[in-house]
Amino acid sequence: MITIDRTKFGILVAVLIAVVFSIIVPQSVSALSGSEFRAGRIIDDAVFYNGNSMGTTEIQNFLNAKVPLCDTNGTQASTRAGYATRADWGRANGYAPPYTCLKDYTENTPTKSADAYCSNTHTGGVKTAAQIIKDVGTSCNISQKAMIVLLQKEQSLITDDWPWSIQYRSATGYGCPDTAPCDAEYYGFFNQVYNAARQFKRYSIQSQLFNYRGGQTSYIQYNPNAGCGGTNVYIENAATAALYNYTPYQPNASALNNLYGSGDSCGAYGNRNFWRMHNDWFGSTSGPDYAWAIESFGYSGGDNILAIGQTETITLRAKNTGRVPWYNHGNSPVKLATWEPADRTSSFFGTNRLATLTENSVAPNEIGTFTFQINPARRGVFIEGLNLVAENSQFMQWSGLRPTIVVGSAYQWQVQNIIYEKGTGVMDPGQSQLITLIAKNTGSATWSKTSGPNINLGTWEPQRQSRVGQNWLSSTRAVTMNESTVAPGQNAGFQFYVRMPSSGPSYERMNLVAEGQEWLNDNGVTLYLFGNDYKWSVESVQYSSGTGVMNVNSTQNITVKAKNTGQSTWRNNGDFPVRLGTWEPQRQSQVAQNWLTNNTRMSNLVESSVAPGQTGTFTGTVTMPSKGYKYERMNLVAEGLKWLNDNGLTFYLEGR
Repeated sequence: MITIDRTKFGILVAVLIAVVFSIIVPQSVSALSGSEFRAGRIIDDAVFYNGNSMGTTEIQNFLNAKVPLCDTNGTQASTRAGYATRADWGRANGYAPPYTCLKDYTENTPTKSADAYCSNTHTGGVKTAAQIIKDVGTSCNISQKAMIVLLQKEQSLITDDWPWSIQYRSATGYGCPDTAPCDAEYYGFFNQVYNAARQFKRYSIQSQLFNYRGGQTSYIQYNPNAGCGGTNVYIENAATAALYNYTPYQPNASALNNLYGSGDSCGAYGNRNFWRMHNDWFGSTSGPDYAWAIESFGYSGGDNILAIGQTETITLRAKNTGRVPWYNHGNSPVKLATWEPADRTSSFFGTNRLATLTENSVAPNEIGTFTFQINPARRGVFIEGLNLVAENSQFMQWSGLRPTIVVGSAYQWQVQNIIYEKGTGVMDPGQSQLITLIAKNTGSATWSKTSGPNINLGTWEPQRQSRVGQNWLSSTRAVTMNESTVAPGQNAGFQFYVRMPSSGPSYERMNLVAEGQEWLNDNGVTLYLFGNDYKWSVESVQYSSGTGVMNVNSTQNITVKAKNTGQSTWRNNGDFPVRLGTWEPQRQSQVAQNWLTNNTRMSNLVESSVAPGQTGTFTGTVTMPSKGYKYERMNLVAEGLKWLNDNGLTFYLEGR
C-alpha cells in the first residue's frame, strides 16, 4: 500500500508523491544524514508498537503547531498559472472550499469490537482527528507518532493548511495498491486510520502470510520498476517488516544522498520519508536495549475469576522488542515484577518479584515465558500493575500489563437457560405458570442436598419479598435445586411457579444462595413478566321493553353487549370475574332489582369466558321506584383487580 494520486499537486505517479512532499513541506534544519538509514531496521518494535506514545491533548497541540492558521476559504494566492487563488484551483479540480484542516477535523466514528489484532474495543462517537489518532493507537497498540507520520507521508495531512476531501478519503493510503484504484470500502478518515493500524498489527501476528518478516532476509526493490534493482535486506524486527509490507520499496543511494529532496528516477521515498519525519518530529526510531510487548497473559483455569484457596497458575508470554537478549541468569536476569510503583510489595501477591524468565535466553523478536502460582486467601477484586525488569540494570518501558483478578467463593454459577412454560412472561392477571432455570456450577465446590449447604433460588437483592411467588419455600425463596448433587461443571435445575398479581409489568430479580453461608455471584437473572390488561367498548344496550320509559314499580331487563378490547380473557368465575357494576365504584343503585353485592353489581358475565376481540353479555333487572328521571352510570370491573376503562355507559330511565 502506497500513496494514491494527488491531483491537488498535479502528480500522476503515486510513488513520486513522497518526493513532492519532501519539496513542498518546509523542513527544519536537521543533523540527520541519509547514511544513518538502516534498511533492515527502519524503526524498532518498542517504538512502533507503543499505543501510549501520545495523549489526545499532546496530539492536538502538535497539529495546532503544524498548521497555526487554516486557509479555510482558499483565499491565499495560487501557485498554479491561470488561477488567482487556491480556491480557484480547487474548484477547477472539483474541490471547492471550505477546506478543513486536520486540527479542526471531526467525524462520527463507529464502535469497533476488539479482535485478534486490535485487542481493545474502540468506542464510537463524534471525535476530533486527535482523538481518533489517540484511540486507534490505543485500540491496536500502534504508536500515535507512527500514525501521524503515516498521515504525513501518504497525504501530507499534518502540514497541509487547505486539504481536499480526497486526502481524507484515502488518508493513510490503505486499500490503494500500486496496480489498481483505491478500494472504496476503505474510504474515510477514521476508516483509513483504523484499518492501517489494524493491518500493521496483522503483519506482525500473521507474519507467515506476508512477503516480509522480521528475522529473515528478503530481496527488496528500490522502485516499482524492477529494472531499478534492489538488494537483499536482513529485516531485524516486525515493525520494519510491517513498513515494507505496507510500502514495499527501500530508498536507493540517490534518495538517501538527498534526504530532503529527490534522487534519480529509480528513487522511492515512502519508507525513507517515514524514517526521516519520525526522527525530525519525534526523535530516534531506535528503541531501548530492553523493551517488551505482551504476547499473551493467561490463567490455567481459563479466566481471571478465582475462588479463595484455589491454586491458579498464571503465564505471561512476552516478546523481546529490545536490542539485547534476555537471560534468566548472570548479572541482569529478567524477571516479572510489581509496577505502579516499581518494586512495591504487593498486598495480593505478597512480594515484588513474581517470576523469573523460564528460558535460558531470549533473543530480540523471540518470546519469553514467565510463570507463577497464586493461592488467594481473601475475597475481592485486585488490579495489579506488572512490568519486566532486568535486575541490577533497569525496569523496561511498561507495556500496559495491569491484570484484574477477581477472588470470590468456591460457590460460583452461570445461568444457562430460563424456560417459561407458556413460552413468554406475558400472562393474564391471576394466571400461573412454571418457570425453569438451568444453572451451571462454575465454582470449585460440589452442590449437595445431603452435606449442604442447600443451594436455593431466592429473590435478589436479598430478603426482598416477591410479588409473584406461588407456593414458594417462603416469600424470599422460590425453590431448592432438583438434583441431589451437582459437581463443578455440571448443571442444576430450579423449577418454581409464578402467579401474575395484576396488569402491567412485574420484574423479578433472582440469584442463587448457599443457605447459611453466602449469596453466589450475581448473574443478572430477571424474570420479565407482564400482566395483560382489561379493556372494553360498548357494542349495544338493549331494553326488554324496547325503551327506558317505565311505569312506577314495573321491572324490565337490560342487556349490555361489551367487546373485549384488552389483552386478557374475561371469565365469570375464579380470579377476577368480570362484572357490570355501578360507576363511580360502590355506589348503590336506585333501580336495582335482585342485584349482586349490595346493589352495586348488576350482572356477572353471562359467558364462561370471552377472549380478546370477542363480545360478552351482561344482563340484569331494573325496577322503577318513582316518577321522574333516573340516570344509572355503569362500568365493567375485573373483581378484585381493577375497574376497566370508562365508556360513558349510562341507563336513561323515566318513571311514569
